[in-house]
Amino acid sequence: MWSKRFFKLGLIISWLSLFSIWPLQAEGMSQANKVSIHWSGYGQLQYDSLQGKPETFRLRRARLNLKVKTPAGWQLKIQFDPARSPGLLDLKFSLALSARMILHLGQFKVPFSRESLTSSGSLETINRSRTVEYLCPGRDNKAKGRDIGLALQGEMSSFEYQVGLFNGAGINCKDDNSQKDLAARLVFRPVKNMGIGYSYYRGTAALLGEVEEGNKRRNDLEAWWQAGRFLVQGEWLWGSTSGLDAAGAYLLGGYDLVPEKLRVVARVEKIDLDKSRETDDLRVITFGLTWFFPGKSKLQINYEIHREKEIELDNNAFLIQLQVGF
Repeated sequence: MWSKRFFKLGLIISWLSLFSIWPLQAEGMSQANKVSIHWSGYGQLQYDSLQGKPETFRLRRARLNLKVKTPAGWQLKIQFDPARSPGLLDLKFSLALSARMILHLGQFKVPFSRESLTSSGSLETINRSRTVEYLCPGRDNKAKGRDIGLALQGEMSSFEYQVGLFNGAGINCKDDNSQKDLAARLVFRPVKNMGIGYSYYRGTAALLGEVEEGNKRRNDLEAWWQAGRFLVQGEWLWGSTSGLDAAGAYLLGGYDLVPEKLRVVARVEKIDLDKSRETDDLRVITFGLTWFFPGKSKLQINYEIHREKEIELDNNAFLIQLQVGF
């Protein structure tokens, strides 16, 4: 129900924005007073070859983005994906309070984890790390990293910060408890191509069909460095949900065989969803090759090696993904 309402609202706003630009241009207003509209998007076709499962082609994503900037200073972002459910991903209103501070309202990504905040079309590998998918707020509940709320984003010298309050219930959902969840991220960038950051999340998780509520805590340390043809990025996430401790980390490295054309990547990750049990340990090693085309288009080839600590499964994966964007 809520998904349909948000989707309809997003369509109405987008059409109103489209029609509103024509009379403004007809009146001969200055460029600064015109409504600015920008469309972008990408589609992803993927081939999966998983051990023990049928090989298949599938439509991974079909993202379409609309960004509108109004003369009053408001900006609107709408993103939806007709290939997945729920279709509406982002409906974000932004207002610049000053030259270095922006207020965001609506549904958008929770400010936590560099990889989680990275667009699906800009990932170095086809899949996000399991550490981020299983432990990052907004992804551990299958909400694609998103939630409904408000946030402040700003800069101070070499520091960037984001802090916000969210429902914590997931994408296109009303709050399922009486508390609001807190998310914050602080990044220090001593130089242009290097950063070190910390994220914190405190919330309330609904358990047993909302009969009980449990505390949810998450922490994240991130670092990245890029120079010339080299790229290094890593994160360490840890926290608890109702007393159940979990932790995970990944380290990714990349090298451009041909600058801006051909890149090789490798990622090692480990995650433990229940530190009191040894059988939950999971290790994944990913090898990848990315061929970049002009614009946002690229071809990615990945091979994933999965290793469970006590239970051996034949679940390695060979993946190919073609992305065409504009």
